[in-house]
Amino acid sequence: MKYFVNAITATLTLRETLMNRGITHYLHKHGFSIVLCIFAMIIGFNVAVAIQLLSGALVLPLDSILCGSLLYFVFLSRTRIAPTVASVSSPREINVIDLLERDVVPMDVTEVCPLLKGQVILVTGAAGSIGSELCRQLLDCEPGLLIALDTNETGLFDLVEGLRSRSHPRVALLHPFIGDITDAQRMLRLFAEKRPYIVFHAAAYKHVPLLEQYPDLAIRTNALATYHLCRLAQEYEVACFVFISTDKAAEPISIMGASKRLGEIFVQSLAKSANGVTHFCAVRFGNVLGSRGSVVPVFTKQIEQGGPLTVTDPQATRYFMTIPEACGLVILASAIAEQGKLYLLNMGKPVRIIDLAIKMISLCGLRVGKDISIVYTGLRPGERLHETLVAADEELTPTTSSKILCISQRTALPLPEIIIQWISTLEESLQYKNSRELREHLFEIVKGSKVDSHQMVMCEIDNEAKFAQEQLPVNG
Repeated sequence: MKYFVNAITATLTLRETLMNRGITHYLHKHGFSIVLCIFAMIIGFNVAVAIQLLSGALVLPLDSILCGSLLYFVFLSRTRIAPTVASVSSPREINVIDLLERDVVPMDVTEVCPLLKGQVILVTGAAGSIGSELCRQLLDCEPGLLIALDTNETGLFDLVEGLRSRSHPRVALLHPFIGDITDAQRMLRLFAEKRPYIVFHAAAYKHVPLLEQYPDLAIRTNALATYHLCRLAQEYEVACFVFISTDKAAEPISIMGASKRLGEIFVQSLAKSANGVTHFCAVRFGNVLGSRGSVVPVFTKQIEQGGPLTVTDPQATRYFMTIPEACGLVILASAIAEQGKLYLLNMGKPVRIIDLAIKMISLCGLRVGKDISIVYTGLRPGERLHETLVAADEELTPTTSSKILCISQRTALPLPEIIIQWISTLEESLQYKNSRELREHLFEIVKGSKVDSHQMVMCEIDNEAKFAQEQLPVNG
């Protein structure tokens, strides 16, 4: 019995010393089997004692050796046979809130719900991370009909089935609609048949390095399709149109950022045209933690595979927000927004990507450099070291909500006539120009928009002066 007690005591001591080496996770996972093994050993010990008593044979020392060996196999061989990284296959689940380095901004959308109740709402890009969560939150506002538009058939199916599996009380109000926002005729039929009251426009291409290779798709989807949706909103008297943009649209250096900035310009310019009843506004997002293709899912997968974690640059920083924050911002913007304004969540200070990587490794119960390594890959095409929230000709001003900021533009916006010219030249360019020429054309428009807008204002002043002079009475 002494040998058996000593083996158990040694095992408990070993458990404490191996807490950080994955043995605790193993015990949680295989605890029942271990208990059965110990129970079997106790029975075996008693059998050995019985044999000794009946036969007089000295088998107790041998039994003790076997018991100790079996305990060694169960508890110790795990750490010897498997490398430390083996425990990474099932890392601790990470709450993205722990990665923010700030308090989560509470977004109470209940005050907006009376405005949305019973209304027809259209969400584009509804199968994406933001679009799908937006749909879930909007259903709580009891809309008359919620149209979830996306080209991703599987994503729409998963959205609906996910709500049904949780027995959402208003899943019947969700209408999945497979369609492409660049399909003008299909969008026309949708607006004509469903007559949406509010449009939340989240559909876009968003992956920066990829879009550097496909400027045609970025221009067609992020810019031109946005313009045509805005025009449909005006034509069918949509009450509110909310465009979801990105911080990469501020002083853009990437195809993605420039195409989204052009979308912002279209939204703001049409808002100033005062043509119809539609209320236009836009919101800029930082990097959304947990969204598809964002850094957190990428790091999580790399941790599960045993590393390494890939960071572009040790000094690279980004602004971060959670998916609920992003969706709450969009919904609140539909209620508080002024015509043609841009809005932004107060996201605090930017976070270094390397700090985020280290924190994720630590939260998984692992050690940087020992269990998981980090490698630097360099900035990819279209990426920059630090994001900015506003351009040089923009400034942040407070709103009625302490956590939501308004982006005011100091320079005038292009007139609708200029916008129409841009649309025409871009559509022509898509037919004849190569990727390099398309990129140059896109940036010429975005960077030249400030000059063009100034020239348009001066031209408008000159025209007004000439008109006033023509109306002066002639002295005879």
